Amino acid sequence: MTLHRGWFFTRFWILAIPLLLGVFMSVVAGFVLMLFLAGRDQRLWPRISTAVLALIGVGGSVLLYFDSEATARIRFWVERPAFSAAAQIDLPADREIDYYGVDLPAHLCFVSANCKVAVIGTSGGQPVRFVPDYIGIPDDAHGYGHFVGKPEPGPYNGFGEPICPTMELDGGWWWLDFC
Repeated sequence: MTLHRGWFFTRFWILAIPLLLGVFMSVVAGFVLMLFLAGRDQRLWPRISTAVLALIGVGGSVLLYFDSEATARIRFWVERPAFSAAAQIDLPADREIDYYGVDLPAHLCFVSANCKVAVIGTSGGQPVRFVPDYIGIPDDAHGYGHFVGKPEPGPYNGFGEPICPTMELDGGWWWLDFC
């Protein structure tokens, strides 16, 4: 859930905070229960392995929540095949593309906060595809941009907010964040 927090904040807006907090508290409670049960075992290896797993589970979620660069990199690499498929989708003519983009196929919806891929400008004469990770209210976004060749520095239209390529990922994909 931490990797897709942008989707949760886009869909549930202010309700995402208690939702994510509830899920995080449930995870912590589950790890506490596991530690309690492992602590009752007389052998040392179940206690140590459970403590390490709890540290990774809780600490990893906290790290990913507060470090947006790590989140962007890890999410991209975990979902790399879906991003590659989103880069290959045929786009209609410019006049037929909605401001927020064209719909992704249902099996790729988890890649985008709004289940769409947009064109937010051009770089080197080629359209820049944009898969939003988060769409703010009333108007801003950050997410993943696909460039053909080396990207121009920007800024690009992040649904009303200027965004620029800030972190290179792979295969023409860049993380676009506020300039």
